Amino acid sequence: MTRNKLLLLDFDGTLCLGDDPVLAYADQVDSLLEQRSLRGPGGRPVREVVTTAFAQDRLLAEEIEYDDAGTPVALDTAPSPDAGKAHPLAWPLQDGYQLVQLLANQSGLTQTEAGQAFRQARRNLVGGGLGSTDLHCPPEAPALLQELRGSGVTAVLATNAPEEGFDTWLHALGLQDSFDAVINSAQKPFGMPLTLERARHISPQPISAKDILSIGDIWANDLAHVEALGGHTILIDRFCTGLGNPDVRVAAFAESLGAIRRWAG
Repeated sequence: MTRNKLLLLDFDGTLCLGDDPVLAYADQVDSLLEQRSLRGPGGRPVREVVTTAFAQDRLLAEEIEYDDAGTPVALDTAPSPDAGKAHPLAWPLQDGYQLVQLLANQSGLTQTEAGQAFRQARRNLVGGGLGSTDLHCPPEAPALLQELRGSGVTAVLATNAPEEGFDTWLHALGLQDSFDAVINSAQKPFGMPLTLERARHISPQPISAKDILSIGDIWANDLAHVEALGGHTILIDRFCTGLGNPDVRVAAFAESLGAIRRWAG
C-alpha cells in the first residue's frame, strides 16, 4: 500500500520565476521614498541597485551599509513574531525580495511600509497584466504535479503572498489546477509550524514527518522547520548562498525532478 505523502511547495522563487515582480516591488519602494523625500541606497533608486545586482547574479549589492561587526545597519537579527504581519528582515540574503526589503529599511522605510509596498506592487502587476511581464513557472512543474497527485501525493502551495488576486497569478503560470490546497499569507518563517500543520490536515489520512517533502528557495522560511521534524528538503539555491542543510541543493527546479520522483516512489 502506498504511503500517504505531502509535497509542500513555495511560490516566489520556486514555482513563480522572473525578476519583474521583484523589480515592481523595488519601484514601489522608490515611490514611497520619493513621497517621503528620502534618498535611496547610495543616492540611487532601489530598482537600479537591484537591477545591477541581478545582472551580476548576486545579492550583495555594494550599496548595503554595514556596521563595524559586519552586520547590515538597521538589521534586527532576532526579530519578534509579535511585530505584526511584517516579515522579518533577513540576513544572509537569499532572494531579491529580501534585498529590496533591506535596502528599503536602510533608506528609512519601516518593515510595515515595506510590506505595504510589496502588496501594492502585486496589485500593480495584476492591474497591468501579468502577461506583459517575464513571469513564468518551471516548464516541467505542471506535468510533474499532475503526475504526483495522480500517484496519491498531496500537493500544497504555501506562500507569504496575499490571497488578493492570487488566482490571477496561478492562471498566468498555468498552475490553477496543480494543488490540493493553497495557503496564502503563511507568514513564513514564524508561521511555518502552523502552515505545515494546516497542510498535513488537507489529506484525509495522517502524514508522518518522514513522508513530507518541502521545496523552496529560502532555507529559514521554507525548509528549516520541516528538516527539524525529520522531513525531506530541497533548496532551490539560485544565488549559490550555501545556506542551510537541505537533503538536495539545486540551482533550478529542473535539477530537482529526479530527487522528487525518488521521494514520491
